Amino acid sequence: MPLSSQNKFRAAIEVLQRGRDALVEVMADEINEQGIDLIEGGYQFNEFLESQGTRLHFLGLLMGQLELSADALEEIEAVSPPPPPVRSRAKRKPKAKPKTMEEKLRTEGKPEDH
Repeated sequence: MPLSSQNKFRAAIEVLQRGRDALVEVMADEINEQGIDLIEGGYQFNEFLESQGTRLHFLGLLMGQLELSADALEEIEAVSPPPPPVRSRAKRKPKAKPKTMEEKLRTEGKPEDH
């Protein structure tokens, strides 16, 4: 999609996806480091889920809202008519005003004069 017409909501989603990828990578490292403790310690496991799971859950909700807004904007853009073509503003020769009866008589003369 060209940058000039890129949907700002889609751009925000792309940023959040990169952030989510980094968050999930850190979470994976932490899970691997604490593996045995997480499995054996119910409290530690629940605390981990509460802190990290909540962050990931809210990130998903935020991305879902941005996705809805992006879709709505794209629907509006698809339905709206294209802008009208731009007309050139070239100088036109002014139209001559129709002559009044008096002006016609002065320039052409009276019918009796012929």
